[in-house]
Amino acid sequence: MKIYLVTPRNPPSFWTYDSILPVLGKRCIFPNLSMPTLAGLTSAEHEVVLCDENVEEIDFDAPADLVGVTGYIIHKQRMLEIVEAFRRRGRFVAVGGPFASLCPEEWRGRCDALFVDEAEETWPEFLRDFAEGRARAEYRPDEKPDLTRAPAPRFDLLKVDRYHALTIQFARGCPFTCEFCDIIVVYGRKPRAKTVAQVMDEIRTCHRLGARQVFIVDDNFIGNKKLAKELVREMARWGAEQGWPIDFQTEVSLNLAQDEELLRLMHDANFTTVFIGIESPRRESLQESRKTQNIRGDLLESVRRVQAHGIQVQAGMIVGFDHDDESIFEEQLRFIQEARIPVSMTGMLQAMPKTPLHERVAREGRLLSASTGDQFVLSNILPRGMSRRALYEGYRHLVYQLYDFRHYRRRALAYLMHRGRQVHGGRNVRRGDLARLGRVLNETVIRGGPRRAWFTLSLLGATLLRRPSVFKEAVSFAIVHKAFHAYVEGLVRDLDARVRDLADSP
Repeated sequence: MKIYLVTPRNPPSFWTYDSILPVLGKRCIFPNLSMPTLAGLTSAEHEVVLCDENVEEIDFDAPADLVGVTGYIIHKQRMLEIVEAFRRRGRFVAVGGPFASLCPEEWRGRCDALFVDEAEETWPEFLRDFAEGRARAEYRPDEKPDLTRAPAPRFDLLKVDRYHALTIQFARGCPFTCEFCDIIVVYGRKPRAKTVAQVMDEIRTCHRLGARQVFIVDDNFIGNKKLAKELVREMARWGAEQGWPIDFQTEVSLNLAQDEELLRLMHDANFTTVFIGIESPRRESLQESRKTQNIRGDLLESVRRVQAHGIQVQAGMIVGFDHDDESIFEEQLRFIQEARIPVSMTGMLQAMPKTPLHERVAREGRLLSASTGDQFVLSNILPRGMSRRALYEGYRHLVYQLYDFRHYRRRALAYLMHRGRQVHGGRNVRRGDLARLGRVLNETVIRGGPRRAWFTLSLLGATLLRRPSVFKEAVSFAIVHKAFHAYVEGLVRDLDARVRDLADSP
């Protein structure tokens, strides 16, 4: 069979870096791992083509016997458009992934085959059924798959040169019980991991394909610390042998800061960035959301302990908890500045489908609408500690201040001056970096206008004078700010339009 696997384009977000992709010479930051994984589960007798709408146009007339479509809640509208377009052309369309798994009721009757939960067992079963003309309308595994038996994703089918980084996965599931999180609903609370050998083979493949950055997309890479240490130890050995050719990023819980051995190992393996869901500096809000791992130590000290190992902390922050009042916005800004966190993905609390939070606020009569999956636009919860207008106006002020030139420069420079030494000494100069520096300077200094030119030159100049070994990272912060600043300006306009006529709710 000819199988065409489609990933929909991403809507603009903090995560997409849309305005600076041309400067990076890329079309997308990193690929969705779903379709390479599905291709890896497909036997060699079939011809598989991957299409990521973020890096190429969809060929709706592709000669395919079978079309597969994936996506998150935020992709809902585009997924519906893609599925309908293929079905109008008479194609058999299968739908799966996080959105389909979380909300299968949204897809029944709208596609030809629906995949709920992970597909390691059900996709090969479906392909056999489809070939024999007896495909079912819905496939759901009896239990969570054993990832130690999973074949490697087909990274070779990606347009690798169009992405800034490649993605791999070590484990699924998270041991924590955060009230607002849908991860444990989809993947469970018991982390399931691949073997160290499997992951190292994937890393070597990414290296052979030319990847310089690899994002390990686990929702909590250290959900099982013992297994994580085994893997990171091997990554450190491989990195030392190869001269650390890949910078690694991942997502972790804040209890990483309490494990000195794991921090040291991740430093040695060349982890340069970790994303951590800090959520709030307010203890009562963390307790309310069952974010217990974040109240076991001082938040500020925990962040700085990670940074001291040469690892940048990117933060996920939330406003709109029941214990948040109108003072939370200045409290959040003050914490992020003091923690020296240049990049904070700050959003409003969202009640995602099937989560404990969704059930609670629905029961309390405070669920305003279905979630769009976009926490940066409007909350779908009637807040308890302030009016809706106060929440939106406070959030608008917060994100605007976070990516104000002065605030961002201050915390970026503070981080660079206090960051611990990275395993490669901080310079990490590679082929193409000089050309990239030229493009960044052209975009931010020559074409960026007086304020951006001053911002870039002052940030880079201060870095060269005070700590030249982190100059490359300062260049990254300079261009990344352009993406965030542009996104926030659009976000503020959108918020203003949405709340202009909003009644002041109690």
